[in-house]
Amino acid sequence: MFVADLHNDLVQRMMIGEDVTTNTSSGHTDVERLKLSSIDLEVMIVWASEKEANTSYFELASNMYEKLKALENINGVSIPLTLEEIKLAKKNNQLSLPIAMEGGEALENKIENLEYFINKGLFYFGPTWNHSLDWVSSGYGETYKKSDLKSFGLNKFGVEVINLCQDNKVLVDVSHIGEKSFWDIFEISKRPIIASHSSVYKICPHFRNIKDDQIEAIKKTNGFIGLNPYPFFIDPTFKIREEKIKNTFRQELSELAEKQGNRLEKWIAKQHFLQQKLASICPDMDVFIDHIEYIIKLIGIDYVGIGSDYDGIDCLPKGWNNCMDHMLISEKLDRRGYSPAEIEKIMGKNILRVLEEVWA
Repeated sequence: MFVADLHNDLVQRMMIGEDVTTNTSSGHTDVERLKLSSIDLEVMIVWASEKEANTSYFELASNMYEKLKALENINGVSIPLTLEEIKLAKKNNQLSLPIAMEGGEALENKIENLEYFINKGLFYFGPTWNHSLDWVSSGYGETYKKSDLKSFGLNKFGVEVINLCQDNKVLVDVSHIGEKSFWDIFEISKRPIIASHSSVYKICPHFRNIKDDQIEAIKKTNGFIGLNPYPFFIDPTFKIREEKIKNTFRQELSELAEKQGNRLEKWIAKQHFLQQKLASICPDMDVFIDHIEYIIKLIGIDYVGIGSDYDGIDCLPKGWNNCMDHMLISEKLDRRGYSPAEIEKIMGKNILRVLEEVWA
């Protein structure tokens, strides 16, 4: 079975000097645990949407990219640039770690900056994280900051960005973007689009999730949806339980943050702390499987997969502690009556189908 996961934020831990090449026993992943897991392809994310004052977004993203690229020097790791390289890595029992980008801050409104990363071998490009940009609006921006938007949807530069990606066979990722931006992208897309790590709005109404008409539109492009297991995005009741935990440990969280240096160190320390404290209140994995089944019933089994958001979220459903538990998804699907061939599609073959079309 080929197993793919479409979203991993491990680079953030690398940016604070953590050695992620060995078993760290913290967070959701490191290279050693990924190699020991059943995952064949794990998409590593350059996320440079927030920075310190002494650097530019472009410099930060470039630094992240080079740190991730250096992982190919580890025995058993590949940074593939083609479908053939992904298949060869699988044959040779290597872990594929393609590199993608979430948030377009690194472009700094310069198309040549996007060209720079495309030439590096960008796997996919997601125009926004939570922050809206001058040329595209995010889900958060359209929901909570609409009066502050510089562009509602895509402007002319935004159209140029999407066209450049698709002309160069870079997947366009619509996770995090606003509805207006989504439909603008859909209208101009010439290739399949993906939502790398989003869940179902109908089940859990959150601006980060996608609505039925968006799900159906992604199918029309012959695209792909990677389901995100973050409890906040799959269980509408989780927020209340989470707030109680955070209030209980508010003092400890404050003291923990004070001991850290920069913004990123504070965020990671809080993530690791909450990963343990929230485990007992997380929903069962079946809630996540419900999101997978919803999409299957709506548009069919050929368009759905997994986008775990490992190391970008503070907790996972109960029993799913880290990447070593990734195949619990397969076990849950088996118990619901899915055939081995159907499970293979969900676990990885569906994204290969998209790559075969985009990279042809």
